[in-house]
Amino acid sequence: MDTNYLFAGSHEAAQRATILYSLLNTCALHGVNPREWLVDVLTRIDMTPQEELYMLIPQH
Repeated sequence: MDTNYLFAGSHEAAQRATILYSLLNTCALHGVNPREWLVDVLTRIDMTPQEELYMLIPQH
C-alpha cells in the first residue's frame, strides 16, 4: 500500500498510522478479521496487565 505521509499532520502521526497499518496487515496475514480484532483489543487493553499486552497482537 503506497501512502503519502506528507499530509499526516506530523511525523508522530505518520508513525502511528504506520503502526496501525502494520497491525491490520498482520491480521490479514494470520486470517484474523481486522475489525473484530480491533474491537476486541480496544475493549480489553485497559484490563490487560502490562506483561501480557503482547497477547493482544493479531498473531496471538
